[in-house]
Amino acid sequence: KIKVISTYRRLHDWLPSWYNQIVDLYKVEYARGNDTYPSFVEWLEEKYDIFLPKHGIPVAERFQSYEFVESVNLINMHDVGESLVGTFFCDVLQANKTCNAIKGGMKPSKPNIGSDHDFERLAIEAKLAGIIPASSLAKRVKIRQVSKFLMSRVEQTHTSLPRLCPSNETLDRILTQTLEHERKYLPVWFESQGGEEALRESFEKAVRKKFCVIDVNKIFDTGIMDDIFRQVK
Repeated sequence: KIKVISTYRRLHDWLPSWYNQIVDLYKVEYARGNDTYPSFVEWLEEKYDIFLPKHGIPVAERFQSYEFVESVNLINMHDVGESLVGTFFCDVLQANKTCNAIKGGMKPSKPNIGSDHDFERLAIEAKLAGIIPASSLAKRVKIRQVSKFLMSRVEQTHTSLPRLCPSNETLDRILTQTLEHERKYLPVWFESQGGEEALRESFEKAVRKKFCVIDVNKIFDTGIMDDIFRQVK
């Protein structure tokens, strides 16, 4: 018999993180023009139904339906204290030696810390459009440096950039499915956090902060960043 451990993270937190992990892997290919760098809005509208089955709840439901699976344990990432890794090894697996090592300060060698890739996408699109030198984005480190430069100059010059957001239909689907997930699988925790009202507040905050993207085409058409692009060497 097999025991399955799945993790739950709210869709409005998981989707931006999942997108960032994917585009980070392919940024050099995007910079070479071998594939199109999708914005988060484009990715969400086109790929949502493809990636939803990889979310913790559908994964748990899928394994729960298999006869050879003895049990499925769902870890709520929003309710594990300081360490998901600690919860997994100490509380779920009860692996005492590993648990003690974690409590003693051991950590993964490479922390999984996400970042906003919107300015990387802007830099790459500017390079492919011939607006900034191709040599400026020859390596991953260069892509990171140029994107940080563009972001800092936008902040320093107080330049307000045009933005695009997902459709209301897509946002409504994400919120509705999150409500269904928590009411069905995490009802006690859901209510303890303030129920639907608190979830809506968390969702709206995430949408404002993570879901809208730079409108690259409008930036190019209006020339609003031309002076900044010319400073890229």
